[in-house]
Amino acid sequence: MPTATPSTVPTPTATPSADPECVPAAGRTVRELPDVAVPEVVVAPVVDGDQKTLVEGFTIPAQTIDAGCVVQYDAPGGCLGAIRITAAAIPDVTIPESRLDGSDKVYAAVTVPGVDAPAVTSPQICQAETNGVLPTVTRKGVVRRGVARNGAARPGSSEQGVKVETVKVAPVRLPDVDVDPARLESRKLPGQDKVDVFTGEGKVSYVAPGDVLFDTDQAVIRPDAAKALHAIALKIKAASPNARIRVEGHTDDRGDATYGLRLSERRAQAVASWLIRTEGFKAALITTKGFGETAPAVPNTSAANRQKNRRVVLTVATR
Repeated sequence: MPTATPSTVPTPTATPSADPECVPAAGRTVRELPDVAVPEVVVAPVVDGDQKTLVEGFTIPAQTIDAGCVVQYDAPGGCLGAIRITAAAIPDVTIPESRLDGSDKVYAAVTVPGVDAPAVTSPQICQAETNGVLPTVTRKGVVRRGVARNGAARPGSSEQGVKVETVKVAPVRLPDVDVDPARLESRKLPGQDKVDVFTGEGKVSYVAPGDVLFDTDQAVIRPDAAKALHAIALKIKAASPNARIRVEGHTDDRGDATYGLRLSERRAQAVASWLIRTEGFKAALITTKGFGETAPAVPNTSAANRQKNRRVVLTVATR
């Protein structure tokens, strides 16, 4: 008889569906984690001296383990963005059943269950003045602990002069994934005790209270706000004159949310226009974004907190 060729046994080979957060998009930075490749296991058939197949061969297909990704979400100036390490999974693997031709001998299937590594997150954290003090804040580090799928063996035997080898699958491990803690340090802008300066994660943010820059419900810069804006502009120019600047507008939770969003957008645009017109910054290097009430620095639980949330933030990358 002709020599039998190995047959492919269906075993789970599909990796977990990619987390949609791993798709690069506006508002987040994604670092893909390297996949883990598990090679196929090829088991040859057992034949006798006449080339008769006594035990069918088979292949345990290769697997590619999707390790997921690390996502860092953009955050308003004066905040450290949230971090997420997505979930990952090592699927089951099965050594299939085999039978010895001409006998009742059965080599039972062996299945090794899969294991999951759940997602872990560290939330966004923002800095806010408390009792006149701007404490340094820290976003805790994040660790997704490694997980492993055990190895296994399907024992062989020697029957009626026929030797059937033990079939083994090796253990598989997804290693630990960790993101270091981050610090957000703060100080007052020299000569401008109402302007806060936050430094951390490769950027510097200058936070000016909305009440300093604008009259209530207005998006026209007050004449007496020029001093604060000029002081910020001087600092930016001295450190990195060609840096890209993001100007953000924020409001509190009072009133209509859509109105607040549009007001925050107009205020951000007003500050950007002032920087271009008065301080000579290049328009191509400035972007604006209005957050409305969606990104408060502190909970909107008091008049004092709402005042802190009405703000304009100018952020410059330092790396």
